[in-house]
Amino acid sequence: MYDLLLTNAHVLTMDGGFTQHPRGYVAIRGADLAALGPMGACPPPQQALQVIDCAGCVVMPGLINCHTHLPMAYFRGLADDLPLETWLSKHIWPAEAKYLNSEFVYEVTQYAAAESIKGGVTCVNDMYLFAADVARACSDAGLRAYVGEGVLDGPTASARTWQKGAQLTRELIARYQDHPLITPTVCPHAPYSCNRELLQALHVIASEHGLLYHIHLHETFEELDRIAWADADESPTHALKRIGVLGPKMVAVHCVWVDDHDLHHMQELGCGVAHCPTSNLKLGSGIAPVHSMIEAEVPVGVGTDGAASNNNLNLWEEIHLAALLAKGVYKSPDVVPARMALSFATSRAASLLQSDAIGVLAPGKRADVIVVEVNGLHATPTYPHDDGIYSTLTYCSQAADVRDTIIHGKLQMRNRQLLGLDEEQLKAKARAWVAKNFS
Repeated sequence: MYDLLLTNAHVLTMDGGFTQHPRGYVAIRGADLAALGPMGACPPPQQALQVIDCAGCVVMPGLINCHTHLPMAYFRGLADDLPLETWLSKHIWPAEAKYLNSEFVYEVTQYAAAESIKGGVTCVNDMYLFAADVARACSDAGLRAYVGEGVLDGPTASARTWQKGAQLTRELIARYQDHPLITPTVCPHAPYSCNRELLQALHVIASEHGLLYHIHLHETFEELDRIAWADADESPTHALKRIGVLGPKMVAVHCVWVDDHDLHHMQELGCGVAHCPTSNLKLGSGIAPVHSMIEAEVPVGVGTDGAASNNNLNLWEEIHLAALLAKGVYKSPDVVPARMALSFATSRAASLLQSDAIGVLAPGKRADVIVVEVNGLHATPTYPHDDGIYSTLTYCSQAADVRDTIIHGKLQMRNRQLLGLDEEQLKAKARAWVAKNFS
C-alpha cells in the first residue's frame, strides 16, 4: 500500500540522464519515494491511501535553497540600496543586536518557512544566530533544513564571544545529529569577520562530525582589504587554503570575485559554491562567474540569501537569473542552459550539500516533491522536444505556480493552501511587529 500516488503528471526526475516521463506517476510510501514511471505502469488507485491527479502539472524534486538567513524575513525593506558594509554595519547588525532573541527568531523562521514551502522549496541551508531556534522552527514547520549558528569574531545577539558561538554549534550538533529533517552545519560568518583561530577551531568541529563548513566568501571586491589575518595580495580563497580550512565540506557563498586560480584551488580541494544572483545584484557586489565555475568542475547551487537583501525567498527567480546572467556575462546564449539552471536548485544543489537522499526523483530517495502547474498564460505553450519543459520551468515558472509541496512524504501544501502553518496569522504577526517597533 502506498501513502500517496501522484498521477497523470509530467515527471522530471532531474537524474544524471535528465530522465522524464511526459505522462507519468510518482508513488510515495512513508518518507520515501517508492516507485515512478510512465502511467502505463502506474499502480491501481486502490493501492494508495490518497491519489492526486496532476494533469497539466510537472512533478519534480522539491527545490533546495543553498543559502538562507531565514530569520531576516522581518528585515525585508528595512534598509535598501546601500553597499554591503554600510548595510550590515549601520542597519542590519544594529537591528539584530536590538531585536533578536529566541522568540523572535522562532517566529520569523516560521514565517520564512511558510514563504519557502509556498514557493516549492523543500530544503534550505541556513546560517543565522540562535540556530537552535531556527532548527526548532523548521522542524515544527515540516521544512527540511541544514542549520548552523553564525559565528563572528565579536559579540552577537546569541553569543558574547566566538568561543560561545562554537559552544552553541556543538550543542546544536548534539541535539540534532539524528533528526529526520534537521542537519547541523558549522558556520563561520566570513573571512573578514572571523579571525584565524576561529576559522580553524570551527573547521575542527566540522571535520570531527563530517559536517558542512558554510561561509561567505569573496562577496565583494574590497573583501581582501578587510581580512586582517591574510597576507598581502593574497585572495580570500587562497588565505583559507593556506590556513587549512578550504576543503570538500565547504559551501562558499557568493564567490563573486573569484578568479581562475581560486577556482583551481576550490576544485582541487572539493569546495562548492552557493550562487545568490539577486542579492549580489541588489547589494552591488557584482555577478559571479558561474560558467567558469562549471568549466572548472566546482559544484554550484543557487540560494536566495536572506529576505533583507533579496527581498524575497523565491528560488525560481534565482534559477532564472542564474541562466540569464551567465549568458550576458559570457556573451554566449548557450552557457548555463535551462536544464542546468534548474539542476542548480535540485540535483546539483543536493551534490553541493553532499546529500544523495534529495534533489532527484528515484525509488529510495526522500519524498521531497513538488507539483508545479504549467498551464497558465505565462507558461503556455510548452513544446514537446526534450528541452521544452526545462525551458518552461526555468524561463516562465514562478513561485505562485507551485500547487502542492511534499516534504519527507508529508503534504505541507495542497492546492496552494499551507497545511501545517497559518499563513494569515503569520502575516498578521509580521505587520504587528513592524507597527510596534517602527510606528
